[in-house]
Amino acid sequence: MLRAKCRGDDYDRYESDNRGQGQAADISRACDGCPVIVNCARYALANENHVGMVWAGVPVPEMPNTKYYRDAVRRLELIARLPTSDEL
Repeated sequence: MLRAKCRGDDYDRYESDNRGQGQAADISRACDGCPVIVNCARYALANENHVGMVWAGVPVPEMPNTKYYRDAVRRLELIARLPTSDEL
């Protein structure tokens, strides 16, 4: 994802666990306007290593058997259904 806003950032910044809600919201906002947000959501859903990180502006908790995890996956699925600029 060469055009990602986070490209070149320290990926530790996008760890979603062990952060307060305010910090997670700040990290999520860093994804606002990213040109590859749909591809990011699709990548996260296709890879099992997506837990504990922020993907497409969605903090994904490490604990998969929680409501928060299921809600995060639903949000990623909604984003992933959107067309990319290449698909329009």
